[in-house]
Amino acid sequence: MYLSTHGDGIILNIWLQPRASRTKIVGIYGDNIKISVKAPPLEGRANDECIEFLSALLGFPKKHFTIKSGEQSRHKRIYIEDVTPEIVEAVLEKAVTS
Repeated sequence: MYLSTHGDGIILNIWLQPRASRTKIVGIYGDNIKISVKAPPLEGRANDECIEFLSALLGFPKKHFTIKSGEQSRHKRIYIEDVTPEIVEAVLEKAVTS
């Protein structure tokens, strides 16, 4: 599953594809949400764009997002504080189907 509860928030398993033609949620990729970003994987730019995208999509400030693992990998575990799994699932499933 791409989402699990952790403390007062959730952990999202992300498969990040840098240098894409546009930033979007591609879909489910194994046990991950696959997200493509325009930014290259240099100096954390792809990570920053991923956090900005998720922040805008979910409507939470960027300070609520923390990369727990995978800073230099395509597979990332991102912690989002003060959110319930139901809210995130609803938004992500809507984004995947549109």
